[in-house]
Amino acid sequence: MTALRLRSLRHVVDVISVLVWRDQKSRYKSTGMGVVWAIASPVLFLLTFYLLFRVVLPLNIPNYASHLFIGLVFWTWLQTTTMEAVTCIVQNPGLVNQPRFPTVALPLAATTSNLVTLLLTLPLLLVILWFEGARIGPSVVLLPLLVACQFVFVLAVAYFVAALNVVFRDMQYIVPILLQLGYFTTPIFYDAASIPDRARFILGFNPMMQLIEAHRRILIHGEWPALAPIAAVMAGSLLALWFAFRFFRLASLRFLEEI
Repeated sequence: MTALRLRSLRHVVDVISVLVWRDQKSRYKSTGMGVVWAIASPVLFLLTFYLLFRVVLPLNIPNYASHLFIGLVFWTWLQTTTMEAVTCIVQNPGLVNQPRFPTVALPLAATTSNLVTLLLTLPLLLVILWFEGARIGPSVVLLPLLVACQFVFVLAVAYFVAALNVVFRDMQYIVPILLQLGYFTTPIFYDAASIPDRARFILGFNPMMQLIEAHRRILIHGEWPALAPIAAVMAGSLLALWFAFRFFRLASLRFLEEI
């Protein structure tokens, strides 16, 4: 039984590797700039928001380019993965119909592929941090933990929306609205300190707010983030992943009928 499980796990890993490679290769295949768009896209958003909230309507946030870019790249990981995951089953009937194809690999591949895209932006983030004089200290050792925590959270969301959209196709239209709401209720282009206390308490239950703020404390200020909220996010994300994965596996019994 153990050998069989190892072969199944190896098969899933191989499928994910192929899917991630295919996605990265095809994502910018027909564009003139190619993989440069992985960096150019967040830079364009950065320039737009920087001009708006640093020049036109200044928010007076120190190190604003770093503050903004950190929020953009980590939110984009969640947003892009969720948008891809919500249709990853219904748009791949050929793969789902193949015998022994591990459908669990599709949301996982989307999450991993967009993590790769995020990693491509890190050199630019380091340049922005250096240019603004960020103080990176020993707390930087926590960055892999924060990335792992967000990976679990994003994957949980991916499994849930992917399974739900198969039986409730309206999800592909509801998800962009929910993401837009999340975008403006997460301190991406503004500072969490400017939020009224009551609203900050409510928004504090947003995992992305806790993760983005922790990244900023580490990368911009060189400080140790509050560990209790991060531990709570990790525990909640693991619980959400367990629930979402079970829901996905149960829903997968009807994938062939629904698509």
